[in-house]
Amino acid sequence: MKRKPALLNGICTWAATRFFQRIHRITHRMPLRIRPIERQKVLVIAPHPDDEVIGAGGSLALHQQAGSDVVVAFLTPESRETGVPTSRIRQEEARRVGASLGFRCRFLGYPDGQLSLHEREIAEDLADLLREFAPDAVITPFVSDHHRDHQAAAHALSLAIGTSGFRGEVWCCELWSTLWPNVAIDIGNVADHKRDTINLYESQVAGLPYAETALALNRYRGMRARLPYAECFYVCSAQQFIDLSKTLTSI
Repeated sequence: MKRKPALLNGICTWAATRFFQRIHRITHRMPLRIRPIERQKVLVIAPHPDDEVIGAGGSLALHQQAGSDVVVAFLTPESRETGVPTSRIRQEEARRVGASLGFRCRFLGYPDGQLSLHEREIAEDLADLLREFAPDAVITPFVSDHHRDHQAAAHALSLAIGTSGFRGEVWCCELWSTLWPNVAIDIGNVADHKRDTINLYESQVAGLPYAETALALNRYRGMRARLPYAECFYVCSAQQFIDLSKTLTSI
């Protein structure tokens, strides 16, 4: 009986290794295209308040300048938290960030750290939102992001796309881990704005240097694109995102 977990872990490791070996050459040759931000209707999937600005704060600032209609769907915090008013504090911080970047907030109220237990329910809520808002593009964490909640959010989105009829672009952003980018956004003129909005999440930056770390990644990404600062994304069609999610979640 003790051998089963070890055997399962071995099989998963072998499958993941084989998968990444097969895509290594393709992803490292993937061209990086610099794209301008256009006026659009944009839905952002944020597992937690602050994910939207860490991953795409510069792009959201540019969407604000372009006059885009942006809604951020925050999957957490749970609205029924008791004791220390963490939920209220984080929602208030998110609303301040929304006022600064010009987006509207929707709080879905799922428990922080447990999104993987609610993927089906989240998918239903996101499908309703996709049908109601009818965005041109969706910004989301990448399916293989190195955070359980972020992975669950991306997978729930893929399920929602499959039932909602959404046919726009999906923009996968970088949060707890990097990805294989094919699009770069020049955020040089709004990098300071991104830093300031991240720092509006006072409850989160008090213990961790989120702004410094996010801008360091943007500076690094900018080198490849020959820009001062860049946010990078993996951009794909709705169907490609569904297929990618099925592939990565089946390993």
